[in-house]
Amino acid sequence: MNGDYGDDGATRVRNRLTDSTVHGTVVQAGRADVVIRASDPVEQTVPVTVAPPLGRRDASRPLRGRADVLARLEAAPAGDRLLVLCGMGGCGKTALALELAARRAEAGCRVWWVEARNGPALEAALRAVARRAGAGSEELERGDTADVLWSRLARLDTPWLLVVDNADDPALLDGPGALNAGTGWIRPAPGSGTVLVTTRESSPATWGPLARLHPLQPLTGAHLDDAARVLRDHAPDTAGTEAEAQTLAARLGGLPLALYLAGAYLTEAARTPAPFRAPGTPTTYADYRRAWEERPQGLDPEHALSRTWAMSLDLLEQRGHTHARRLLELIASFADADLPYTLLLTPDRLTDAGPLAELDGPALWQHLTALATLGLIDLPDAVPDTLPVLRLHPLVRDASRTPEASAIAAAVLTEAGLADETGIPEDPESWEVWGLLAPHILESFHRVEPGRLTDLSDFTEAVDLAARYLHVGGLLTQARAEFEELLAFERERVGDTEPSPVAIRHHLAAVLRDLGEFEAARAELESVLGVERERVGDTDPITLHTRHELALVLTGVGELEAARVEFESLLVIRRDHLGDSDPLTLTTRHELGRILYGQRKLEAARAEFEAILATKGEEFDRDHPATLATRHHLALVLRDLGESEAARAEFEAILAARRGRLDEDHPAALATRAAIAQLLCDLGELEAAREQYEAVLAIRRVRMGEAHPQTLVTRHNLAVVLVTMGESEAARTELEEVVALERERWGDAYLAGLPTRGLLALVLLELGEREAARAAYEAILGIQRERFGDDHPDTAVTLRGLALVHDLETTGPGPARPA
Repeated sequence: MNGDYGDDGATRVRNRLTDSTVHGTVVQAGRADVVIRASDPVEQTVPVTVAPPLGRRDASRPLRGRADVLARLEAAPAGDRLLVLCGMGGCGKTALALELAARRAEAGCRVWWVEARNGPALEAALRAVARRAGAGSEELERGDTADVLWSRLARLDTPWLLVVDNADDPALLDGPGALNAGTGWIRPAPGSGTVLVTTRESSPATWGPLARLHPLQPLTGAHLDDAARVLRDHAPDTAGTEAEAQTLAARLGGLPLALYLAGAYLTEAARTPAPFRAPGTPTTYADYRRAWEERPQGLDPEHALSRTWAMSLDLLEQRGHTHARRLLELIASFADADLPYTLLLTPDRLTDAGPLAELDGPALWQHLTALATLGLIDLPDAVPDTLPVLRLHPLVRDASRTPEASAIAAAVLTEAGLADETGIPEDPESWEVWGLLAPHILESFHRVEPGRLTDLSDFTEAVDLAARYLHVGGLLTQARAEFEELLAFERERVGDTEPSPVAIRHHLAAVLRDLGEFEAARAELESVLGVERERVGDTDPITLHTRHELALVLTGVGELEAARVEFESLLVIRRDHLGDSDPLTLTTRHELGRILYGQRKLEAARAEFEAILATKGEEFDRDHPATLATRHHLALVLRDLGESEAARAEFEAILAARRGRLDEDHPAALATRAAIAQLLCDLGELEAAREQYEAVLAIRRVRMGEAHPQTLVTRHNLAVVLVTMGESEAARTELEEVVALERERWGDAYLAGLPTRGLLALVLLELGEREAARAAYEAILGIQRERFGDDHPDTAVTLRGLALVHDLETTGPGPARPA
């Protein structure tokens, strides 16, 4: 194998912590807690070797994903620097050092390799290096051996490399002086030499001002392909596809030691004849990933991974960080996401966290930085104007979780989620906090044992808030799943009509509405409304909120007149109770403006939207989501009134503001992009409009699904562009698929789908299929006359379409064009 992912040497060792003797193979990443002990007392001369262990390097399995770090090490000039390769256990530091040693040896450089696991062996090895550098026995007996060593190395006129491997306890490198002062056993390289140290210790203060630290991270992100290659290098060809290797590599967090162990395991499993394999033995990447989720200890019989973390914690405890293990267990109980430690791991949050409650602020910070210096957590520098976060490797998390710590984490998250300073997820000022808290709260909901929690009501309220953040962020499918699971939990706990499940049902209905599942949303809201009217009356704010949501559903299914009546009723109550400038009053007016726009009463809609913005005044944030929604709809009106330049400028300003706060594929940002596409079409910029619609459509198909109303509207509008470009057949295909999906989901009388059916009728007429066009128009007209009457503007449009069919039948063939 390539690199020191494991050690094939057998030795007899004593564990310093348990004082027990064990025999057998010791894996490299799991042996920093041992010292060599012969059967007899250690004599004055300790047998050592300083030859680089090049036999561990397998040239047929090249180093993966480390080209950039290796290039920096090779480019480092000789002398004056101490190169420190630091990172968590198992990330391949030794493998990289061995690669550098092999390249230097091939170039004719003198290479010495020193293990730094214990003081006597380290001193003996450095004496051996001094002798090879020219020191005599008398020089090495004077008591200034460290000075002699570095004096001799400085005199060498040929290139040399000294590798000090596994220096996880830098105190061993101090010797008679101090490592960070340049007077210890290990010092910056003099003359023509290079000194490379591998360690878990990443604190610059430990290594001194002349050290150059080279952090080594697991193979994740852009290096995930390399992680998969490590797996495939060590696993048999029958283990699975490259994609399956990538999935497993991601689950193992790109940790080279874990990748090597997985590949070696699968190779051994493949070599074992089927009759001799234990039941359920994984033989593929997919099998191994599933087994890891269920029983990771069975895939690591030597406990190399868990021993790796345990060694680092033992070292921290020896240094006086007595709560490091419990703190790591708590950190491991949060989700695999950035952890806002200044919100969660503070003294006021940990008052009920058992022994961790003993730590004050400075002590907590010392423990966090100590965990970071050994690579157990990643504590990146804080970015200005953002909350600082820490990260944890997934395998460290797997090895460190406990049920007790998970309950503490749930309590900490509950307190943070319900804190006044956290705010609500609908407030943009709270989005940064909720973006960090939500994944941890939801993970805790799925993992923690409810019986361990003292206040389930507060916990479920925090979970509800986290799911609301998903909704606000446009993650509708995820929000639905979380609300449904939370609702099932609360129904079992307290029943169906208590305030908690009723509120969850309300929030679930809002998600269903935005997913286009209008009937399900309507049924849920009507049921909730019945409960609320009975409990608090028809004009209570809670009931009014549900009535508002129900009216939104009516708007979504095209029942604009019924929605208008309900919104007008709500507006009277809200004006009376809250006043004209209250945000809830203005929200109701906004929805009435949308209905006016939907009814093509453009001047009235314009007046309403302008009045809303004027009422808000300058003190309101023009980039607040509610204000942007009103500005967006006013821009729609301006576009449809022919004020194209004003509309275009406003759309671009709105899109810039939304991109500043939202993801590129958030539904609100997509709505503005789609509006710009329609404006481009109106201006005759058809290729640009088509390109914009196709980009929006691709995202909506993935985010919302093929049958979501916004996806279908985008396809309708794309078909308008195609018709205008003369691509009638392509438009026909698009429209027929949209009509089929709408009929399948909402039935033949779906009002919001009538414009698409009308456009399809016009395209059929364009293609000369007059009978099909006539039948389509007549079907639409029957629905409109029943629902709206003959005087409605939409009915008039359909009547004009039928008149066009009649005219063409009278005058003969000719092109049909949208009116």
